[in-house]
Amino acid sequence: MNLKYYTLSDEIKKQLGYIIREVRKHKYNEYKNVTLIENNPYTKENFCENNIICHYHTLTRLENDIVKDDVLYHVLLKKLNLYYQVSEEEHETNMKHLESQIRRILYAGEYIDDDLARAIKKELDETSFSKDVIAEFHLRLLIIFIKFQLIMQVTDEEIETLNNFADFYQGIYKGVVLHCLGIYHLNKLDTVEAKNLFLQAQEIYTQYNISKGLISSYLIAAHVYSNNYYESVPLCNEMEIYYKETNNYKRLMHVYNYLSDYYFLINALPIAKSYFTKAMEIIDKDETLIRYKYVLLYNWGYRCFKNFEYEEALENFLESLALCNNRANYIQILNYILIIKTKLNHSLEELKYYCNLGEEYLHDANEVNQNLYKYFRFKLSNSRYYRKFAMEKLISTLTGDRSRMEILLFLYQDLYK
Repeated sequence: MNLKYYTLSDEIKKQLGYIIREVRKHKYNEYKNVTLIENNPYTKENFCENNIICHYHTLTRLENDIVKDDVLYHVLLKKLNLYYQVSEEEHETNMKHLESQIRRILYAGEYIDDDLARAIKKELDETSFSKDVIAEFHLRLLIIFIKFQLIMQVTDEEIETLNNFADFYQGIYKGVVLHCLGIYHLNKLDTVEAKNLFLQAQEIYTQYNISKGLISSYLIAAHVYSNNYYESVPLCNEMEIYYKETNNYKRLMHVYNYLSDYYFLINALPIAKSYFTKAMEIIDKDETLIRYKYVLLYNWGYRCFKNFEYEEALENFLESLALCNNRANYIQILNYILIIKTKLNHSLEELKYYCNLGEEYLHDANEVNQNLYKYFRFKLSNSRYYRKFAMEKLISTLTGDRSRMEILLFLYQDLYK
């Protein structure tokens, strides 16, 4: 592509400098594993072609602040196969197009409107900003958000982009990137970081008059997963009213699920069961909610497990596993099935069969669930190492974690029975 050396405003330069820095660093790390550093084309010195394009100190300043030379930005972008070949008016038109989509996307997220989300994603997939790298990175963010909403696979590279470009995005886009990262950490059960990110996103959404119905559901989940019922129950009660007022029965389904968890905890079993039933009824009336069914079945199975009702727990976990469409959660469900089948003295062949189901999902689980699964794998393969592995990798981690005391007790029983 023949370059046109467009005049750049300081704000555009800051954004382009950020992009140049992060993409160059990413490519540097890719080459680092395959070539000696002196041959790596993305070191500062080599990227500047030994001061032919510019001095590497100039590159440092460009990547972290701005430099006067507009041409330099265009030249360095081209070396990364990126382009900003648009006038100021064209760029503003591109950004306005994205801004016209973002509130539709957030609305689809709040109301779990999959049809709308898919329609928008199709539009975005057919949109190209190959000559406007700034708009292109904003476009990528919106597509990633929709993928989270539709529970599609988000790649490691996309997560890396979110992390590396978190400070690149401004305004409402900043709220979206924090929201995406919050969902990622919530899926990994890193509830402290998830809650922190959701609260930051909520603050930004409030500034832009985005409905509280969007982020509150995720905040409730973060509170519940960390057993923080002091904050989750009042928020559930508030959002139950709000979702009824806004006719958002899909999010109401989530609230009923969390309230069921709370009432089970305080031993109000009939109330807990009624909320669980209400949530399941909402799902059964709307086929677009089927993807959430495995979560509700898992939650009810977990409650029964904590209440020593192992047969009912196993029934729910098995149905949840069959419906699970989130790779990050598969091993977690499978581990409870293996625990219960061990407790109920099911056959070794059956335990091996279910254990084998987890192999392809192991990489997607968090560390604790990975290690618990590996414990079963070692044990069922008659490896003597399983006892040492349990002591070094599991018991030391689980000790003091009140939310996993049942697993800890199981391990002691299984190791010393």
